[in-house]
Amino acid sequence: MAVSPKPHDKKGKQSERIKIQDVARLAQVSLSTVSGVLNEKENVRPETRQRVLEVIAQLGYTPNLFASNLARRRTKIIGIIVSDLLNPFFAEIARALDKQARQHGYETFLTSTNFLPEQQCAAVRQMLSLRVAGIAMMTSENDPEAFIILKASGTPTVYLDNNHSAQHIGTVRVDKRHGMYLAVQHLLQLGHRQILLVKNSQQDAAVPPMHSHMERQIGFEEALREFNSRDTDVHIIDEPGEPAAAGLRAVETALKQNYHFTAVVAINDLVALGVLRGLQAAGKTIPQDVSVVGFDDTYLCRFLHPPLTSVATPREDLAKSVLQMLFAYIDGADHLPEPMLAARIVVRESTSRPTREALLQ
Repeated sequence: MAVSPKPHDKKGKQSERIKIQDVARLAQVSLSTVSGVLNEKENVRPETRQRVLEVIAQLGYTPNLFASNLARRRTKIIGIIVSDLLNPFFAEIARALDKQARQHGYETFLTSTNFLPEQQCAAVRQMLSLRVAGIAMMTSENDPEAFIILKASGTPTVYLDNNHSAQHIGTVRVDKRHGMYLAVQHLLQLGHRQILLVKNSQQDAAVPPMHSHMERQIGFEEALREFNSRDTDVHIIDEPGEPAAAGLRAVETALKQNYHFTAVVAINDLVALGVLRGLQAAGKTIPQDVSVVGFDDTYLCRFLHPPLTSVATPREDLAKSVLQMLFAYIDGADHLPEPMLAARIVVRESTSRPTREALLQ
């Protein structure tokens, strides 16, 4: 079918945006038929679908996802809310969610909270204003007001490691407690008995501790108790602020205080990045002088010097589980089983048995 495109201005651009009405008129079908083709509905005859697609291609029509909100209650958009766009862990989760959502015909809209509960509430309101089909709440912090708003809205939502659930709201969990247990077990089995734990809590003491960090510390303590390491000397430094800088400051503090440690466990990989920098700046060789373990096994672990041993959280499996729950809620499910995904430790060159010199320092 030959189609005459809209007239162009002097700069060669179309004089006005192609609309769905233009597609329907030139394809000689109704607006609902064009919508059915765009949304891959099965009730459109093959020959009609082909004609509409040819018109769409020749006109260069691009559907406006947000304008379509006016015509229906929900879009084909999944909202993704993360804590930090700079943290590779959250970036990798968002990418995995986006990849799998597109495979199911959904677009994604991404925003962040910067670990602030009040910004989580604002992000939820933003997503609801876009009439998203569902929300993936992939944050370390949780705001009670945001949960109340989501519950009242009826919007399908899946949290990461949340203790609350409701109709159309569920949680996918990662066993971070056991993950940290594995990290400590690894070091103890190598022979380390002087261990430094570097945490990275919120700057504002009024903000509740992040659930995921609490779980990691519990796992740390459980490993020590189970191995009954009465001769283990543990130091804990909790340094707020930007994670990598916090890790660097924590090492500087530990060395200034003359803490003796042959291994460091960082609460996440970005903190471990700062720990590595601080140890190397102090003339320490890794792992000969000090072993270092991170948490999350983000992509940067493979490219650090030395490559970082880290606890892996399964991003692809997490994204798959989150979207499976979301789509089930979108299709009308009320309550669903909440999966617990296993963590594992990935051993690289940043950990080894402590040398005799390190033990005697």
